[in-house]
Amino acid sequence: MPVKETTAPQVLLNNIGTLPELLSNIASNMLLEIEIGCGNGHFLSMYAEERDMSYLIGVELKQKRCLKALKKIQTYKLSNAAIIRGKAEELIEQLPANSVDKFHIYFPDPWPKTKHRRRRFLRMTNLENLCRSLKPGGEILFCSDIYDYYLQAKLLFLISRELRLFEAPPPPQVLKSVFGRKFLSVGNEIFFISSRKLTD
Repeated sequence: MPVKETTAPQVLLNNIGTLPELLSNIASNMLLEIEIGCGNGHFLSMYAEERDMSYLIGVELKQKRCLKALKKIQTYKLSNAAIIRGKAEELIEQLPANSVDKFHIYFPDPWPKTKHRRRRFLRMTNLENLCRSLKPGGEILFCSDIYDYYLQAKLLFLISRELRLFEAPPPPQVLKSVFGRKFLSVGNEIFFISSRKLTD
C-alpha cells in the first residue's frame, strides 16, 4: 500500500479494524511479515527497503512512535510497509490462520519486576495465536538483551508442539536499530532465538 503525501500524517495510520482491508491489498506473491512493537520504525524501514518481495506491517501502541515510523516509511519511499496503531495482542487475535510468513519481536518491554512479568508480550496465550496465524514453515524471531526474558521465550518455544528452534543469526538490521546499537555500545549481550512452525 503506497504511502501518500499529506500534511496530516496521522490519517495514514491503520487501526486494528482496517486489518482485513490492508491484508486484501497485499499482492499474492509477497511474503507477509509482521513486527510486534515496531517502535519508531528503525528496523522495519531498513528491513523493508531490502526486502522488496515482503510486505512489512508494524504494530505499535503509542501514537508518537507510529508517526515517527510512518515518517521513515515516507523518507525511504516504501510501498511495502504499513503501520497499525493498536495492541499487538488484538492484532494477532484477528489475523487469519496460516497467513503470516514471519513475526519479528525485537527488544520488547521486559517488565523486569517479578510482579510485572505477566505483562510481557511473549506468553503462552499470545504464542498460541502467533502459531495459529503463522504459515507452516513460517518463523518467529525474538531478540532481547534481558537474559531472563530470553530464557522465558526459549522455554515457551521449546514446549510448543508447533515450533522447533533452529540456528540462525539475527537479521543485520536488528543490530543496526536504535536499541541494537545502544545495547552493543554499552557492552550488553544480545540474545536471539529463531523458531519455525512445523510443516506436518
